Amino acid sequence: MTARHILRIQDLTAKEMSSLLDLAEAMKRGDDTRAHLAGRCIGLLFNVPSTRTRVSFQVAASQLGAVSYPYGVEELRLANRESIEDTIGVLNRYLDALVVRWYDMNEYGAGHRRLRAMADRATIPVINALDDEEHPCQVLADLMTLRELYGSQQVPDRRIVYAWSYSPRQKTPGVLHSSMMAAALLGHRVTVAHPPGFAPEERVTSAVQAVAARTGARVDLTHDLEEAVRGCAAVYTLSWKSPTLAGQEEIQARTRLADRWRITEPLMRLAGDEAVFLDCMPTNRGEEVDAEVKDGPRSKIFQQAENRLHTQKALLTQLFDGTLSGGPR
Repeated sequence: MTARHILRIQDLTAKEMSSLLDLAEAMKRGDDTRAHLAGRCIGLLFNVPSTRTRVSFQVAASQLGAVSYPYGVEELRLANRESIEDTIGVLNRYLDALVVRWYDMNEYGAGHRRLRAMADRATIPVINALDDEEHPCQVLADLMTLRELYGSQQVPDRRIVYAWSYSPRQKTPGVLHSSMMAAALLGHRVTVAHPPGFAPEERVTSAVQAVAARTGARVDLTHDLEEAVRGCAAVYTLSWKSPTLAGQEEIQARTRLADRWRITEPLMRLAGDEAVFLDCMPTNRGEEVDAEVKDGPRSKIFQQAENRLHTQKALLTQLFDGTLSGGPR
């Protein structure tokens, strides 16, 4: 049977996402504690550091009865120019699945191409744990969190704002791109607020709008952060690299935006009394978000982080129990 890879959120259908989230919720409640992956070996290959993704996948594998093996690129012969073909050819023979995080913000797109090359040569499932274009695993946890907050039937009626926020670091737009596409696939309402020069990649936006036209979703983009948050259900802080600005030009643009593009308590008050704050982390207090918001009663960031464990347990289970069998679509 051809391995099923999860490299983009659209590698899952809306029906598959719903089934996966149902299982994740059952696992979180303790209704399903079976060792679905007993005897399996899961590899984790990361070329950049990770806290939530690495630990949640390791714990997920352990709770499912599997063993996980984390590798940094510098620990493998990839560091000495061994080819992807040879590396994957070997890992195919040892492991049952491979979870990969790979990106370099100095070469946008190269990380996703590297994951695609791995998947093309893999006879085992390859799961994208964040590259420079997509982060499907984070978005599954976010969707679970929204279902817990509002109920699965009410989520499409709640508008979520994804707000670009200042950070001195160049970050991947992976969470944003996957979130936009998930909203389009599921018929949700989202607003992406960003300053000029920091729009999502045009190719992604066009693909999202094409899907949204079919499903009835609404994905809006705006430069007006305050207007975007008025009356929304949730404000999700994100920072991402500009697809059009480079080098010192982007650094200078970020610096000019630092004071105006940050999630503050006055901004949250515009959203309304019931609006929540979401954040996939890592973020620094006083940069992307003020401490009173991140640490305040609206914040659901640790609920999001916990749900990484449950959605990844469900994803791994369904990759091996036949629910997600077959080739990628």
